Amino acid sequence: MNLHRAWLAPWVATPRSSRWLFVVVLAVVALGDVVGRILGLPRHGLAFSAAMLALANVACWLLLMPNGLLLALAARRLRLPGISRDVAWSLPLYAALWIGVPMLCQFPQGHVLGFAVVQVLVAAGAMLFMVMPNYLGLTLYFIFLISHRALSHVISIPGPFDPRFLPWGGTLAVVLVLALAWRWWQLLDGACSERGWRAPTLINLRRNMGASQSDPLTDANGMRARPNWLLARPDLRGVGPQSPDKSLRMALGGVYLPQTAIGLLCQWIPAVLVLLMMGMIFFFITLDDDGLANALHYAFSREGFRMVSWMFGIFSLLIVMMPVELLTLRWRRMNAELPLLALLPGFGAAEHGRQVLLRTAIRQPAMRLGVLLLVGWLGAITLHAGWPVVLAMLMVVSGCLGYLVATTMNIFGGLPPTAFSKGLLMIGMVVLLTLSVLVPQLHDVLAAWAVAGADDALMAAWLVLVSWLLWFGHRGWRGLRQRPHPFMPN
Repeated sequence: MNLHRAWLAPWVATPRSSRWLFVVVLAVVALGDVVGRILGLPRHGLAFSAAMLALANVACWLLLMPNGLLLALAARRLRLPGISRDVAWSLPLYAALWIGVPMLCQFPQGHVLGFAVVQVLVAAGAMLFMVMPNYLGLTLYFIFLISHRALSHVISIPGPFDPRFLPWGGTLAVVLVLALAWRWWQLLDGACSERGWRAPTLINLRRNMGASQSDPLTDANGMRARPNWLLARPDLRGVGPQSPDKSLRMALGGVYLPQTAIGLLCQWIPAVLVLLMMGMIFFFITLDDDGLANALHYAFSREGFRMVSWMFGIFSLLIVMMPVELLTLRWRRMNAELPLLALLPGFGAAEHGRQVLLRTAIRQPAMRLGVLLLVGWLGAITLHAGWPVVLAMLMVVSGCLGYLVATTMNIFGGLPPTAFSKGLLMIGMVVLLTLSVLVPQLHDVLAAWAVAGADDALMAAWLVLVSWLLWFGHRGWRGLRQRPHPFMPN
Protein backbone atom coordinates (compact mmCIF):
# COMPACT_ATOMS: atom_id res chain seq x y z
CA MET A 1 0.00 0.00 0.00
CA ASN A 2 1.23 3.49 -0.91
CA LEU A 3 -0.10 5.81 1.79
CA HIS A 4 0.46 8.93 -0.29
CA ARG A 5 -1.50 7.57 -3.26
CA ALA A 6 -4.28 6.26 -0.99
CA TRP A 7 -4.50 9.69 0.65
CA LEU A 8 -4.75 11.49 -2.69
CA ALA A 9 -7.22 9.09 -4.35
CA PRO A 10 -10.47 10.67 -3.02
CA TRP A 11 -9.24 14.19 -3.73
CA VAL A 12 -8.31 13.30 -7.30
CA ALA A 13 -11.71 11.66 -7.89
CA THR A 14 -13.76 14.52 -6.38
CA PRO A 15 -14.82 17.51 -8.54
CA ARG A 16 -13.28 20.83 -7.59
CA SER A 17 -16.60 22.31 -6.47
CA SER A 18 -17.19 19.42 -4.06
CA ARG A 19 -13.64 19.72 -2.71
CA TRP A 20 -14.12 23.40 -1.97
CA LEU A 21 -17.51 22.73 -0.41
CA PHE A 22 -15.94 20.09 1.84
CA VAL A 23 -13.20 22.49 2.93
CA VAL A 24 -15.77 25.21 3.65
CA VAL A 25 -17.90 22.80 5.70
CA LEU A 26 -14.84 21.78 7.72
CA ALA A 27 -14.01 25.43 8.36
CA VAL A 28 -17.57 26.15 9.49
CA VAL A 29 -17.57 23.11 11.79
CA ALA A 30 -14.23 24.11 13.30
CA LEU A 31 -15.47 27.68 13.81
CA GLY A 32 -18.68 26.39 15.41
CA ASP A 33 -16.68 24.19 17.78
CA VAL A 34 -14.47 27.10 18.84
CA VAL A 35 -17.39 29.51 19.27
CA GLY A 36 -19.40 26.91 21.21
CA ARG A 37 -16.55 26.31 23.63
CA ILE A 38 -15.93 30.03 24.10
CA LEU A 39 -19.59 30.73 24.81
CA GLY A 40 -19.85 27.71 27.05
CA LEU A 41 -23.05 26.52 25.36
CA PRO A 42 -22.50 22.75 25.60
CA ARG A 43 -23.10 21.30 29.02
CA HIS A 44 -21.32 18.10 28.03
CA GLY A 45 -18.05 18.71 26.23
CA LEU A 46 -17.93 15.14 24.96
CA ALA A 47 -21.39 15.34 23.39
CA PHE A 48 -20.58 18.63 21.70
CA SER A 49 -17.26 17.31 20.33
CA ALA A 50 -18.98 14.16 19.08
CA ALA A 51 -21.67 16.24 17.35
CA MET A 52 -19.13 18.50 15.64
CA LEU A 53 -17.03 15.54 14.52
CA ALA A 54 -20.18 13.78 13.28
CA LEU A 55 -20.94 16.78 11.04
CA ALA A 56 -17.39 16.66 9.70
CA ASN A 57 -17.72 12.91 9.06
CA VAL A 58 -21.01 13.44 7.23
CA ALA A 59 -19.29 15.98 4.96
CA CYS A 60 -16.31 13.67 4.40
CA TRP A 61 -18.30 10.53 3.59
CA LEU A 62 -20.91 12.37 1.50
CA LEU A 63 -18.79 14.85 -0.49
CA LEU A 64 -15.34 13.29 -0.66
CA MET A 65 -15.07 9.53 -0.19
CA PRO A 66 -17.91 8.24 -2.46
CA ASN A 67 -16.25 9.78 -5.53
CA GLY A 68 -13.51 7.18 -5.26
CA LEU A 69 -16.07 4.64 -6.49
CA LEU A 70 -16.32 6.38 -9.87
CA LEU A 71 -12.52 6.48 -10.10
CA ALA A 72 -12.32 2.77 -9.26
CA LEU A 73 -14.96 1.93 -11.86
CA ALA A 74 -13.08 3.89 -14.53
CA ALA A 75 -9.80 2.22 -13.53
CA ARG A 76 -11.42 -1.22 -13.74
CA ARG A 77 -12.65 -0.54 -17.26
CA LEU A 78 -9.17 0.63 -18.28
CA ARG A 79 -7.52 -2.41 -16.61
CA LEU A 80 -5.54 -0.29 -14.11
CA PRO A 81 -5.65 -2.37 -10.91
CA GLY A 82 -3.24 -0.11 -9.06
CA ILE A 83 -5.71 2.76 -8.95
CA SER A 84 -8.52 0.49 -7.73
CA ARG A 85 -6.27 -0.71 -4.89
CA ASP A 86 -5.44 2.87 -3.93
CA VAL A 87 -9.13 3.74 -3.76
CA ALA A 88 -9.90 0.62 -1.71
CA TRP A 89 -7.08 1.37 0.78
CA SER A 90 -8.24 4.98 1.09
CA LEU A 91 -11.42 3.84 2.87
CA PRO A 92 -9.75 2.29 5.97
CA LEU A 93 -7.10 5.02 5.90
CA TYR A 94 -9.63 7.83 6.15
CA ALA A 95 -11.69 5.84 8.66
CA ALA A 96 -8.61 5.59 10.87
CA LEU A 97 -7.88 9.32 10.49
CA TRP A 98 -11.44 10.57 11.00
CA ILE A 99 -12.63 8.04 13.58
CA GLY A 100 -9.62 6.25 15.06
CA VAL A 101 -7.48 9.28 15.89
CA PRO A 102 -10.32 11.28 17.52
CA MET A 103 -11.28 8.11 19.44
CA LEU A 104 -7.76 7.94 20.92
CA CYS A 105 -8.11 11.54 22.05
CA GLN A 106 -11.18 10.53 24.09
CA PHE A 107 -9.30 8.03 26.31
CA PRO A 108 -8.83 10.49 29.21
CA GLN A 109 -12.55 11.41 29.14
CA GLY A 110 -14.02 7.92 28.81
CA HIS A 111 -16.96 6.88 26.63
CA VAL A 112 -14.47 5.81 23.97
CA LEU A 113 -16.53 2.98 22.49
CA GLY A 114 -19.75 5.02 22.45
CA PHE A 115 -17.91 7.87 20.75
CA ALA A 116 -16.51 5.50 18.10
CA VAL A 117 -19.86 3.78 17.49
CA VAL A 118 -21.60 7.12 16.84
CA GLN A 119 -18.93 8.14 14.30
CA VAL A 120 -19.02 4.76 12.54
CA LEU A 121 -22.81 4.92 12.29
CA VAL A 122 -22.66 8.41 10.79
CA ALA A 123 -19.86 7.64 8.33
CA ALA A 124 -21.21 4.27 7.17
CA GLY A 125 -24.77 5.60 6.87
CA ALA A 126 -23.66 8.58 4.77
CA MET A 127 -21.47 6.48 2.48
CA LEU A 128 -24.12 3.78 2.12
CA PHE A 129 -26.71 6.38 1.12
CA MET A 130 -24.46 7.52 -1.75
CA VAL A 131 -23.77 4.05 -3.18
CA MET A 132 -27.21 2.49 -2.78
CA PRO A 133 -29.79 2.77 -5.60
CA ASN A 134 -31.46 6.14 -5.73
CA TYR A 135 -34.95 4.84 -4.99
CA LEU A 136 -33.81 3.17 -1.76
CA GLY A 137 -32.57 6.30 -0.02
CA LEU A 138 -35.89 7.96 0.80
CA THR A 139 -37.67 4.62 1.13
CA LEU A 140 -35.26 3.38 3.81
CA TYR A 141 -35.54 6.71 5.59
CA PHE A 142 -39.32 6.39 5.78
CA ILE A 143 -39.03 2.79 6.96
CA PHE A 144 -36.59 3.89 9.64
CA LEU A 145 -38.95 6.62 10.87
CA ILE A 146 -41.98 4.35 10.89
CA SER A 147 -40.19 1.41 12.52
CA HIS A 148 -38.52 3.68 15.07
CA ARG A 149 -41.86 5.17 16.13
CA ALA A 150 -43.56 1.78 16.09
CA LEU A 151 -40.81 -0.03 17.98
CA SER A 152 -40.47 2.76 20.56
CA HIS A 153 -43.90 1.77 21.91
CA VAL A 154 -42.83 -1.88 22.24
CA ILE A 155 -39.07 -1.82 22.83
CA SER A 156 -37.09 0.82 24.68
CA ILE A 157 -34.54 2.01 22.10
CA PRO A 158 -31.51 3.42 23.98
CA GLY A 159 -30.00 6.82 23.28
CA PRO A 160 -26.26 7.56 22.89
CA PHE A 161 -25.80 8.16 26.64
CA ASP A 162 -27.70 5.03 27.65
CA PRO A 163 -25.44 2.16 28.86
CA ARG A 164 -27.41 -0.18 26.57
CA PHE A 165 -26.42 1.89 23.51
CA LEU A 166 -23.19 -0.03 22.88
CA PRO A 167 -24.75 -3.40 21.97
CA TRP A 168 -27.53 -1.74 19.96
CA GLY A 169 -25.34 0.78 18.17
CA GLY A 170 -22.42 -1.60 17.76
CA THR A 171 -24.59 -4.24 16.10
CA LEU A 172 -26.12 -1.66 13.77
CA ALA A 173 -22.67 -0.26 12.93
CA VAL A 174 -21.38 -3.73 12.00
CA VAL A 175 -24.45 -4.33 9.80
CA LEU A 176 -23.95 -0.99 8.01
CA VAL A 177 -20.24 -1.60 7.44
CA LEU A 178 -20.89 -5.10 6.04
CA ALA A 179 -23.68 -3.74 3.79
CA LEU A 180 -21.34 -1.02 2.55
CA ALA A 181 -18.58 -3.54 1.77
CA TRP A 182 -21.06 -5.80 -0.04
CA ARG A 183 -22.45 -2.93 -2.10
CA TRP A 184 -18.94 -1.65 -2.96
CA TRP A 185 -17.79 -4.99 -4.37
CA GLN A 186 -21.13 -5.48 -6.13
CA LEU A 187 -20.67 -2.20 -7.99
CA LEU A 188 -17.05 -2.99 -8.84
CA ASP A 189 -18.17 -6.31 -10.34
CA GLY A 190 -20.32 -4.42 -12.83
CA ALA A 191 -23.74 -4.73 -11.16
CA CYS A 192 -24.36 -1.03 -11.55
CA SER A 193 -27.11 0.65 -13.49
CA GLU A 194 -25.92 4.07 -14.61
CA ARG A 195 -29.32 5.57 -15.44
CA GLY A 196 -32.67 5.94 -13.76
CA TRP A 197 -33.72 5.29 -10.19
CA ARG A 198 -31.67 2.08 -10.01
CA ALA A 199 -28.41 3.97 -10.42
CA PRO A 200 -26.45 4.84 -7.26
CA THR A 201 -27.30 8.18 -5.71
CA LEU A 202 -23.73 9.33 -6.38
CA ILE A 203 -24.11 8.90 -10.15
CA ASN A 204 -27.46 10.67 -10.20
CA LEU A 205 -26.09 13.58 -8.17
CA ARG A 206 -23.11 13.87 -10.51
CA ARG A 207 -25.47 13.83 -13.49
CA ASN A 208 -27.66 16.49 -11.88
CA MET A 209 -24.60 18.66 -11.37
CA GLY A 210 -23.88 18.32 -15.07
CA ALA A 211 -27.52 19.02 -15.87
CA SER A 212 -27.16 22.39 -14.13
CA GLN A 213 -25.22 23.43 -17.22
CA SER A 214 -28.42 23.21 -19.27
CA ASP A 215 -32.00 24.46 -19.14
CA PRO A 216 -34.03 21.88 -17.17
CA LEU A 217 -37.21 22.65 -19.14
CA THR A 218 -35.87 22.69 -22.70
CA ASP A 219 -32.73 20.53 -22.56
CA ALA A 220 -32.99 17.75 -25.15
CA ASN A 221 -31.67 14.97 -22.89
CA GLY A 222 -33.98 16.03 -20.07
CA MET A 223 -37.00 16.14 -22.38
CA ARG A 224 -36.32 12.62 -23.66
CA ALA A 225 -36.12 11.25 -20.11
CA ARG A 226 -39.20 13.15 -18.89
CA PRO A 227 -42.76 11.77 -19.28
CA ASN A 228 -45.03 13.65 -21.69
CA TRP A 229 -47.22 15.12 -18.96
CA LEU A 230 -44.17 16.85 -17.44
CA LEU A 231 -43.13 18.57 -20.67
CA ALA A 232 -43.42 22.35 -20.72
CA ARG A 233 -46.52 23.82 -22.36
CA PRO A 234 -45.60 27.37 -23.45
CA ASP A 235 -48.30 30.03 -23.60
CA LEU A 236 -47.88 31.81 -26.96
CA ARG A 237 -50.76 34.25 -26.51
CA GLY A 238 -49.58 37.84 -26.71
CA VAL A 239 -46.06 37.02 -27.92
CA GLY A 240 -44.97 39.55 -30.51
CA PRO A 241 -43.91 43.18 -31.04
CA GLN A 242 -46.70 44.45 -28.79
CA SER A 243 -45.23 42.58 -25.80
CA PRO A 244 -41.40 42.56 -25.86
CA ASP A 245 -41.27 41.40 -22.21
CA LYS A 246 -43.18 38.19 -22.94
CA SER A 247 -41.23 37.62 -26.16
CA LEU A 248 -37.99 37.86 -24.20
CA ARG A 249 -39.31 35.47 -21.53
CA MET A 250 -40.14 33.00 -24.29
CA ALA A 251 -36.60 33.31 -25.66
CA LEU A 252 -34.93 32.94 -22.25
CA GLY A 253 -36.95 29.83 -21.34
CA GLY A 254 -36.45 28.02 -18.05
CA VAL A 255 -38.11 29.66 -15.06
CA TYR A 256 -39.01 32.65 -17.27
CA LEU A 257 -40.96 30.57 -19.80
CA PRO A 258 -44.66 31.59 -19.86
CA GLN A 259 -46.78 28.46 -19.60
CA THR A 260 -50.43 27.58 -19.80
CA ALA A 261 -52.46 26.90 -16.66
CA ILE A 262 -52.32 23.14 -17.25
CA GLY A 263 -48.58 23.33 -17.84
CA LEU A 264 -48.05 25.20 -14.58
CA LEU A 265 -50.20 22.68 -12.74
CA CYS A 266 -48.16 19.78 -14.10
CA GLN A 267 -44.92 21.54 -13.23
CA TRP A 268 -46.11 22.06 -9.65
CA ILE A 269 -47.03 18.41 -9.09
CA PRO A 270 -43.45 17.29 -8.25
CA ALA A 271 -43.07 20.22 -5.84
CA VAL A 272 -46.35 19.34 -4.13
CA LEU A 273 -45.23 15.71 -3.80
CA VAL A 274 -41.98 16.85 -2.18
CA LEU A 275 -43.93 19.02 0.28
CA LEU A 276 -46.19 16.08 1.09
CA MET A 277 -43.17 13.90 1.77
CA MET A 278 -41.73 16.61 4.04
CA GLY A 279 -45.09 16.76 5.81
CA MET A 280 -45.02 13.00 6.34
CA ILE A 281 -41.51 13.23 7.76
CA PHE A 282 -42.65 16.01 10.09
CA PHE A 283 -45.66 13.94 11.11
CA PHE A 284 -43.60 10.87 12.02
CA ILE A 285 -41.03 12.97 13.88
CA THR A 286 -43.63 14.75 16.03
CA LEU A 287 -45.97 11.79 16.52
CA ASP A 288 -46.12 10.56 20.11
CA ASP A 289 -48.47 8.76 22.46
CA ASP A 290 -51.24 11.35 22.04
CA GLY A 291 -51.49 10.49 18.37
CA LEU A 292 -52.56 12.55 15.39
CA ALA A 293 -54.43 15.30 17.28
CA ASN A 294 -51.35 16.35 19.22
CA ALA A 295 -49.18 16.27 16.10
CA LEU A 296 -51.61 18.52 14.20
CA HIS A 297 -51.86 20.87 17.19
CA TYR A 298 -48.07 21.09 17.30
CA ALA A 299 -47.86 21.69 13.53
CA PHE A 300 -50.18 24.73 13.79
CA SER A 301 -48.67 26.19 16.95
CA ARG A 302 -45.90 28.72 17.56
CA GLU A 303 -43.48 25.89 18.31
CA GLY A 304 -44.32 24.21 15.02
CA PHE A 305 -43.99 27.54 13.20
CA ARG A 306 -40.57 27.98 14.76
CA MET A 307 -39.51 24.55 13.55
CA VAL A 308 -40.42 25.27 9.91
CA SER A 309 -39.77 29.03 9.76
CA TRP A 310 -36.08 28.52 8.99
CA MET A 311 -37.14 27.27 5.54
CA PHE A 312 -38.49 30.75 4.71
CA GLY A 313 -34.96 31.96 4.04
CA ILE A 314 -34.14 28.84 2.01
CA PHE A 315 -37.22 29.25 -0.21
CA SER A 316 -36.51 32.97 -0.68
CA LEU A 317 -32.97 32.22 -1.79
CA LEU A 318 -34.12 29.43 -4.14
CA ILE A 319 -36.55 31.82 -5.85
CA VAL A 320 -33.68 34.11 -6.88
CA MET A 321 -31.04 31.43 -7.40
CA MET A 322 -32.93 29.69 -10.23
CA PRO A 323 -33.16 32.77 -12.51
CA VAL A 324 -29.58 33.76 -11.69
CA GLU A 325 -28.29 30.33 -12.73
CA LEU A 326 -30.35 30.40 -15.92
CA LEU A 327 -29.12 33.87 -16.90
CA THR A 328 -25.53 32.83 -16.13
CA LEU A 329 -26.00 29.85 -18.44
CA ARG A 330 -27.46 31.96 -21.25
CA TRP A 331 -24.80 34.69 -21.12
CA ARG A 332 -21.92 32.19 -20.79
CA ARG A 333 -22.57 30.35 -24.04
CA MET A 334 -20.41 31.57 -26.90
CA ASN A 335 -22.85 31.06 -29.77
CA ALA A 336 -24.89 33.14 -32.18
CA GLU A 337 -28.22 32.80 -30.37
CA LEU A 338 -27.72 35.47 -27.68
CA PRO A 339 -26.88 38.44 -29.98
CA LEU A 340 -29.97 37.64 -32.03
CA LEU A 341 -32.12 38.61 -29.04
CA ALA A 342 -31.17 42.22 -29.72
CA LEU A 343 -33.17 41.94 -32.95
CA LEU A 344 -36.43 41.13 -31.17
CA PRO A 345 -39.11 43.67 -32.16
CA GLY A 346 -39.99 46.27 -29.56
CA PHE A 347 -36.52 46.78 -28.06
CA GLY A 348 -35.58 49.94 -29.95
CA ALA A 349 -32.45 51.74 -28.78
CA ALA A 350 -29.80 50.19 -26.55
CA GLU A 351 -30.98 52.10 -23.46
CA HIS A 352 -34.55 50.91 -23.92
CA GLY A 353 -33.29 47.34 -24.47
CA ARG A 354 -31.44 47.47 -21.13
CA GLN A 355 -34.59 48.59 -19.35
CA VAL A 356 -36.71 45.85 -20.93
CA LEU A 357 -34.09 43.21 -20.15
CA LEU A 358 -33.69 44.24 -16.51
CA ARG A 359 -37.46 44.53 -16.03
CA THR A 360 -38.02 41.09 -17.52
CA ALA A 361 -35.26 39.47 -15.47
CA ILE A 362 -36.33 40.95 -12.13
CA ARG A 363 -40.10 41.36 -12.20
CA GLN A 364 -41.24 37.72 -12.12
CA PRO A 365 -38.89 36.56 -9.31
CA ALA A 366 -39.80 39.72 -7.37
CA MET A 367 -43.49 38.86 -7.64
CA ARG A 368 -42.80 35.33 -6.37
CA LEU A 369 -40.85 36.77 -3.46
CA GLY A 370 -43.83 39.01 -2.70
CA VAL A 371 -46.22 36.05 -2.66
CA LEU A 372 -43.88 34.11 -0.35
CA LEU A 373 -43.63 37.13 1.94
CA LEU A 374 -47.42 37.43 2.17
CA VAL A 375 -47.70 33.72 3.04
CA GLY A 376 -45.01 34.07 5.70
CA TRP A 377 -46.65 37.18 7.16
CA LEU A 378 -50.02 35.41 7.26
CA GLY A 379 -48.53 32.55 9.27
CA ALA A 380 -46.56 34.83 11.60
CA ILE A 381 -49.54 37.12 12.34
CA THR A 382 -52.01 34.25 12.74
CA LEU A 383 -49.76 32.46 15.24
CA HIS A 384 -48.75 35.71 17.00
CA ALA A 385 -45.05 35.22 16.30
CA GLY A 386 -44.40 38.91 16.89
CA TRP A 387 -43.44 41.96 14.85
CA PRO A 388 -39.68 41.19 15.01
CA VAL A 389 -40.35 38.03 12.99
CA VAL A 390 -42.44 39.99 10.47
CA LEU A 391 -39.66 42.55 10.03
CA ALA A 392 -37.06 39.76 9.77
CA MET A 393 -39.02 38.19 6.91
CA LEU A 394 -39.11 41.55 5.14
CA MET A 395 -35.34 41.85 5.56
CA VAL A 396 -34.82 38.34 4.19
CA VAL A 397 -36.91 39.03 1.07
CA SER A 398 -35.23 42.41 0.56
CA GLY A 399 -31.77 40.83 0.82
CA CYS A 400 -32.66 38.15 -1.73
CA LEU A 401 -34.09 40.77 -4.09
CA GLY A 402 -30.93 42.85 -3.71
CA TYR A 403 -28.83 39.80 -4.56
CA LEU A 404 -30.95 39.18 -7.66
CA VAL A 405 -30.65 42.78 -8.89
CA ALA A 406 -26.92 43.06 -8.24
CA THR A 407 -26.03 39.69 -9.77
CA THR A 408 -28.28 40.24 -12.80
CA MET A 409 -26.63 43.57 -13.63
CA ASN A 410 -23.19 41.98 -13.34
CA ILE A 411 -24.20 39.13 -15.66
CA PHE A 412 -25.56 41.56 -18.25
CA GLY A 413 -22.52 43.82 -17.77
CA GLY A 414 -20.04 41.04 -18.56
CA LEU A 415 -18.78 40.71 -14.97
CA PRO A 416 -20.44 37.54 -13.57
CA PRO A 417 -19.25 36.29 -10.17
CA THR A 418 -16.93 33.31 -10.07
CA ALA A 419 -18.29 29.95 -8.96
CA PHE A 420 -16.16 29.99 -5.81
CA SER A 421 -17.20 33.47 -4.68
CA LYS A 422 -20.83 32.68 -5.46
CA GLY A 423 -20.63 29.45 -3.46
CA LEU A 424 -19.17 31.24 -0.44
CA LEU A 425 -21.84 33.95 -0.69
CA MET A 426 -24.60 31.32 -0.86
CA ILE A 427 -23.32 29.57 2.26
CA GLY A 428 -23.10 32.87 4.12
CA MET A 429 -26.55 33.98 3.00
CA VAL A 430 -28.15 30.65 3.96
CA VAL A 431 -26.77 30.99 7.49
CA LEU A 432 -27.70 34.66 7.76
CA LEU A 433 -31.23 34.33 6.35
CA THR A 434 -32.18 31.34 8.47
CA LEU A 435 -30.79 32.86 11.67
CA SER A 436 -32.51 36.17 10.94
CA VAL A 437 -35.90 34.44 11.11
CA LEU A 438 -35.05 32.06 13.98
CA VAL A 439 -33.25 34.35 16.45
CA PRO A 440 -36.23 36.71 17.09
CA GLN A 441 -38.29 33.65 18.05
CA LEU A 442 -35.65 32.49 20.56
CA HIS A 443 -35.52 35.68 22.63
CA ASP A 444 -37.63 34.03 25.34
CA VAL A 445 -35.44 30.93 25.39
CA LEU A 446 -31.89 32.34 25.32
CA ALA A 447 -30.22 34.29 28.08
CA ALA A 448 -30.14 38.08 27.86
CA TRP A 449 -26.44 38.24 27.06
CA ALA A 450 -26.85 35.62 24.32
CA VAL A 451 -29.77 37.56 22.79
CA ALA A 452 -27.78 40.81 22.75
CA GLY A 453 -24.74 39.08 21.23
CA ALA A 454 -26.81 37.33 18.56
CA ASP A 455 -28.62 40.56 17.61
CA ASP A 456 -25.35 42.48 17.32
CA ALA A 457 -23.79 39.73 15.21
CA LEU A 458 -26.80 39.62 12.89
CA MET A 459 -26.80 43.41 12.50
CA ALA A 460 -23.09 43.41 11.65
CA ALA A 461 -23.59 40.59 9.12
CA TRP A 462 -26.48 42.44 7.46
CA LEU A 463 -24.37 45.63 7.19
CA VAL A 464 -21.60 43.63 5.52
CA LEU A 465 -24.06 41.99 3.10
CA VAL A 466 -25.78 45.28 2.18
CA SER A 467 -22.43 47.04 1.65
CA TRP A 468 -21.21 44.24 -0.58
CA LEU A 469 -24.45 44.17 -2.61
CA LEU A 470 -24.28 47.95 -3.14
CA TRP A 471 -20.69 47.74 -4.37
CA PHE A 472 -21.42 44.70 -6.50
CA GLY A 473 -24.55 46.25 -8.00
CA HIS A 474 -22.73 49.51 -8.84
CA ARG A 475 -19.96 47.52 -10.50
CA GLY A 476 -22.49 45.63 -12.61
CA TRP A 477 -24.44 48.76 -13.57
CA ARG A 478 -21.23 50.47 -14.71
CA GLY A 479 -20.27 47.45 -16.80
CA LEU A 480 -23.77 47.29 -18.31
CA ARG A 481 -23.68 50.97 -19.26
CA GLN A 482 -20.36 50.48 -21.05
CA ARG A 483 -21.64 47.68 -23.27
CA PRO A 484 -22.92 48.51 -26.75
CA HIS A 485 -25.91 46.25 -26.05
CA PRO A 486 -26.61 43.80 -23.20
CA PHE A 487 -26.93 40.74 -25.45
CA MET A 488 -23.20 40.08 -25.68
CA PRO A 489 -21.96 36.73 -24.34
CA ASN A 490 -19.51 36.78 -21.45
